[in-house]
This record gives sequence, C-alpha cells and structure tokens, in this order.
Amino acid sequence: MGKHPQLSETGKGKITLVILGRSGSGKGTQAKFILQRLGKTGHHLETGRFIRGLIATYSNPTITRLDKVLKAGKLSPPWVAAFSWFRELIQGGKATHHLVFDGTPRTCWEAECLDAVMEWHGRALPLCIYIDVSEPEAAKRLLVRGRGDDRKVAIRNRMKFFTKDVIPVTQYYRKQNRLLHINGNQSTEEVWSQIDKTLTKRFAKKWPTR
Repeated sequence: MGKHPQLSETGKGKITLVILGRSGSGKGTQAKFILQRLGKTGHHLETGRFIRGLIATYSNPTITRLDKVLKAGKLSPPWVAAFSWFRELIQGGKATHHLVFDGTPRTCWEAECLDAVMEWHGRALPLCIYIDVSEPEAAKRLLVRGRGDDRKVAIRNRMKFFTKDVIPVTQYYRKQNRLLHINGNQSTEEVWSQIDKTLTKRFAKKWPTR
C-alpha cells in the first residue's frame, strides 16, 4: 500500500476506534461515553443512524431496497456503510478528529477499506472494541428497547449476519493485535469501566483522564 508523505500530518496523533457488538450490546451508549471523554475533538460515525436518516430523507429505488433490507434485519451493503463515513471525511472534513466508528465495519472488505483510508490520511490504524454480549441477552434487550425495526424476525436475521459477517471482522482485528475484548454481559457502568481501563492501558497518556 503506497505511502503519502505529503499527507503524513493529517490526523497525526488522533485516535481511531471501532466499536463492534451484536445489536443490543450497547455500542451507541459506550460510544457516547468515549466521545464525552474525547471532548470537542471527537467525532461519532454511527452507521445505523446514518442509514435510517437516508431512508427518512430520500425516495428512490435504492432507498426503497435499502428500507426493505433494514426492516428485514439483514446486512446493508458494505458500500452503503462506507459511503456514510466517506461523506464525513470528504464533505465533513473530520479526518483531523478523534474518530469513533459505531457498528461498522461489519465485513472484512469494509475493515480493509477503512484501514486503507486511515493510512492514506497518515493516521494510526483503527483499534476495535468488541462488546461481547450473548445472543439471548442481546435479543432480550432489543425486545425491551422496542424500536420500529426490532421485530422478532428482524432480530433473528441480525443475529445470523453478525455470526456470519461480523465475527470474521473481530478475528481480522485480533490477528493484528487490534482487538479489545469487552464482556458486554454486565451493567452499562461496568462495561464502560472496563473499556476505560483497557483504553488507558493501551494508549497511556494519549487517553484523556476524567
């Protein structure tokens, strides 16, 4: 992969985090805790919210198909997820911020693409926080949450694609020593405490204190 010396200072020293876990694992909540710690220089890239926003805003054949995929609880195309953070970097100019990716990448193709984009910007490669919640516990939380797309069939489909598509992504990061495995079958506060301690150990002085 080619280097780009002229861009070596873009985002230098900034942290890039990927938060993965089953639907219902509390990714969004933990992302908010992380962003509070990072302050104004942190930016949240929440793929699910972005895709729901597209569906609510536009009406065309692509959106109609995407809406059906989302309602069925199936995996949206990785290029749709990639488009969401391409837009944030290219149009939003967020490449010099700390970046927190919430629920993405969900395929190895997207993980490799994200690595290439971060390297092109001269940033450190992403570190993955995997919030590991059992399937029964995740399903129970989703049913309690009761969002519009949290129907039983959709939940089952999400659990299936997580095992098929997302677990290999966690293995991709593990092989490169970029995976932080977090026990998600705990309270929200306990999960955050474990994440905070793990990031403190990993980043030392780069990780902001309280």
